[in-house]
Amino acid sequence: MAENIENAFNQKLVGNAAKLYLPVLEKYHRAKFLGLENIPEKPFLGVGNHSGMHFMPESLLWIAKYHSMDNNVHMVTLIHNLSHKLGSMLKLPLSDFGFIEANPEKALEALKEGFAATVYPGSDRDNSKPFSERNKIDFFEHTGYVKLALRARVPILPVVGIGGAETVFVISSGEKVAEATGLKKLLKLHTWPVYWSFPFGWHVGHLPYFSLPLPSQITISVLPPYSVDQYDSEDADNPDIVQKINLEIIIMMQEEMNKLAKGRIPIVG
Repeated sequence: MAENIENAFNQKLVGNAAKLYLPVLEKYHRAKFLGLENIPEKPFLGVGNHSGMHFMPESLLWIAKYHSMDNNVHMVTLIHNLSHKLGSMLKLPLSDFGFIEANPEKALEALKEGFAATVYPGSDRDNSKPFSERNKIDFFEHTGYVKLALRARVPILPVVGIGGAETVFVISSGEKVAEATGLKKLLKLHTWPVYWSFPFGWHVGHLPYFSLPLPSQITISVLPPYSVDQYDSEDADNPDIVQKINLEIIIMMQEEMNKLAKGRIPIVG
């Protein structure tokens, strides 16, 4: 599978697209990047928070920034199973751009073949958090990323983003609706949110409404990598070790989020 990723991944295409798209994103969101010197020069597992519904500006800014830099390590990004299936149905060149299904086996093979990878453990629940919880780091007990890093023997790179949740205003994540309607079981969607976006106002669900993200100022902060060298790959099966690492990563990211949020004015930054 990793061989397929390597064959499909088109670094030249990705780099050119990133350099074309990044200036637009940076200007629109008045983006700031902190800690880029913390990016390892070897395979790593990037772990980020993301918000803003289908806009996902933190994710797009981080991915575009990384691919626009002269990095020796190519990076793939794990995306929700539903997004991957829809992209495949539409014949989108997901693999060319390094987007792979959020599957632990595929991710592990990619890391072992020398790729870096970025994952968003909070999935749609993180992306659809109510506005009041916009600056809370929460992976909703998803610890698969820790197991992945341990099995691949790569450092975890925390990537904290702020501002994406101000591009739309989510009132309710709609988790009870997703569960009651079977979306959670059928499509692995934990949410069916109620939100406001520009210019047409209120929307329900994840359907692709025509709307624009508000020009919220966004900051991406890359923290120092978390080494797992003191552990063995077998520790991925030890729930105590996995939970310990998960909590330490969350604490690191929340502390940075608190610093970024201090004195912040929504949208203005």
